[in-house]
Amino acid sequence: MEKKSLVDTYQRRLRKLRVSLTDKCNLRCHYCMPVDATFMEESKYLSPDEYYNIVEELCDYGLEEIRLTGGEPLLRKSFSEIVTKLSSLPLKKIGMTTNAILLDRYLDVLKDSKVRSLNISLDSLDADNFRKITIGKNFGKVIDNIDLAIKNGFHVKVNVVAMKGINDHELMDFVDYSADRGIEIRFLEVMRIGHALSEQNKQFISAREMTRELETKYSLEKVGQEIDSTSYNFKLNNGAQIGFIASESEPFCGHCSRWRLSADGQLLACLLKTDGLSIRNKTKLERESIYGQLLGMKPYLRPAEVTHQMNGIGG
Repeated sequence: MEKKSLVDTYQRRLRKLRVSLTDKCNLRCHYCMPVDATFMEESKYLSPDEYYNIVEELCDYGLEEIRLTGGEPLLRKSFSEIVTKLSSLPLKKIGMTTNAILLDRYLDVLKDSKVRSLNISLDSLDADNFRKITIGKNFGKVIDNIDLAIKNGFHVKVNVVAMKGINDHELMDFVDYSADRGIEIRFLEVMRIGHALSEQNKQFISAREMTRELETKYSLEKVGQEIDSTSYNFKLNNGAQIGFIASESEPFCGHCSRWRLSADGQLLACLLKTDGLSIRNKTKLERESIYGQLLGMKPYLRPAEVTHQMNGIGG
């Protein structure tokens, strides 16, 4: 029997899903949320079984990869139950985006659940600067847990939101960190989303600007990526592996293969769209109709900005 698929009029096929487990976070990165952020009641969260049923259905339509996000996904009380259930599905890859503060508590669960790919957020290699950016004092814990994950054989990428006047002076430090640890560093442009809107113009630094800065010291060799990759990547002559996610200056919407599922059951076709469709408390037939509707809601050109908070939809 021919396998079902979800392909829109621009021939973009749903292949990946970002799965938010909570909007809560134990940091307050100033580009993401205010210090006094409020979060949804846990009673609004999808249950472990609801996550399983939704992802299982989408696997029938050709879903291949999921990435667990938040907020901070490891703050979800039922994290272990959710990831264990999802790991039984026929997915090619399960990854997770985390700030790594609680990572040491869950390494065994992640191993047992076939989660081998970790994207770890780290916006500074300086403890004082880390504290200013995140309003958190967990720098040592994050660094230690990155090293622990590497030691335990996880495929680690470090995500750095690059901000002019805040951490752009650490560009070369991160290159050295990549070469030293043998892991990929990905620099992300500050996006025009939610709490970042007021400062984005002042803090924005483009991927091309960063590339030119690196070229003053290193030679960069382009590395091939899948057509729906969010990043473009280089190997440097010191052994570093560097990627750029240029969502603002070089959007990749035309090849995007991702949907997003919020912690309260909103299915969204794009990070930069506020209009999603709720699939909570729907029958299987109703959900299948919603999947078809969502195909037509994915923009081909990048929307300019969106006001909802990043932690509510998953980074």
